[in-house]
Amino acid sequence: MNENAPVAPGPPGGLLLGSTLDFKDKPLDYLQYLQRAYGDIVHFRVGFQDWYLLSNPEHVWDVCVRRQALFNKPDLAKRLWKPFLGRGIITQDGADWKKAHKMIRPGFHRERIDAYGKTMVEYTRRMLDGWIEGEERDVHTDMVSLTLEIVAKTLFDADVAEDAAAVGEAMLVLQEVMAEHIHLPLPLPKWWPSEANRKKVKALADIHGIVDRIIAERRAEGVDHGDLLSTLITAESEDGERMDDRQVRDEAMTLFFAGHETSSNQLVWTWYLLAQHPEIVDACRKELDEVVGDRDITPADLRELPYLDMTVKECMRMLPSVWVFMREPNEDVEIGGFTLKKGVNIMVSPFVLQHDPRWFPDPDRLDPLRFTKEREKALPNGAFVPFAAGPRVCAGKAFAAMEMRLVLGTMLQSQVPKVVAGFAPDMVAELSLHPRGGVPIVVQPG
Repeated sequence: MNENAPVAPGPPGGLLLGSTLDFKDKPLDYLQYLQRAYGDIVHFRVGFQDWYLLSNPEHVWDVCVRRQALFNKPDLAKRLWKPFLGRGIITQDGADWKKAHKMIRPGFHRERIDAYGKTMVEYTRRMLDGWIEGEERDVHTDMVSLTLEIVAKTLFDADVAEDAAAVGEAMLVLQEVMAEHIHLPLPLPKWWPSEANRKKVKALADIHGIVDRIIAERRAEGVDHGDLLSTLITAESEDGERMDDRQVRDEAMTLFFAGHETSSNQLVWTWYLLAQHPEIVDACRKELDEVVGDRDITPADLRELPYLDMTVKECMRMLPSVWVFMREPNEDVEIGGFTLKKGVNIMVSPFVLQHDPRWFPDPDRLDPLRFTKEREKALPNGAFVPFAAGPRVCAGKAFAAMEMRLVLGTMLQSQVPKVVAGFAPDMVAELSLHPRGGVPIVVQPG
């Protein structure tokens, strides 16, 4: 460690709040400003805490992959997630995380993932059957319902079409309360008599009740339904230990939330972006027609649909629903010539990285050909990280990647993306990047 390493540059900020208000007001704009004004490692304060923004792929890869053992999930993130997701994999570190990760991993083996493909396509077609030519719809509402139904079926082997509104409302409440928790110095105790707290407690009770009931029924049956819940119930650690009901519920809640919240927003942004680029839509539809025709898309077809794959990746580059993730060093570390002290908050923004013209020339132009095999291989490690990277890469990455392609491909087989004239989204960067008030579309079969 270089004892004389200089302090990373950054804005002076206010005496008490640092850069809190600037960051909270427009996070995406502020992070891009920091990178452009101060460079690839920027120090700023949020309240009395030291934060660092890393915007060089080499440094991102160093933190996430090469020296990942030196970095944990930050306490800030654990405090945010733990009231909602308990001791699920998102809130764990070290030996506990490794143990849980190994037990969950079989549920995401390729054979299991491929088996979920039929559900993804079937439920997408069911959604489209309810669309009427020329009507205006909020595609955000549709995508939230669709991904909720898909994750319920693949996680719990449960069809929640009839209960989607109630479950979706509870999930929406949790998302709103989680977003509010980001800005609280300390989370409110459950007994605090605020309206938001009462809504949170009720939403948690509603979802916990459903999950607990399903777990109890599944344990009583003792049958592998081929879903993720069966994996959690039957999983064993290396020493033969199994998860108790509380841990199964916490892991199920984590997968339930992560399996639909970010996916639904990513599908919305993809449909919105494609509505601006009919030439890309035409190329996708031509490829789909040649490879698939009128039949249902299967996971095996995806290998023969490279342009669809490149389009999904480019939309994830342009508007990543996971706009930021964080790490915390468990000892003092030196990165890029600067010393980052133990316990500081390290922020990595896929949005900032993926709009950097050094890695993606003309970054505001949507161009799927950025992700040809040759050009993607030429990208620096750490430049394209929509699912993070390294051992703590999103556990459901393969699931989400397949879902994006199957849902989008199925929609493009019969629909042409069209957004209501004059609409411009209000992008909100909170738990994920989402559109405030939804995205109104006009149903246009084609």
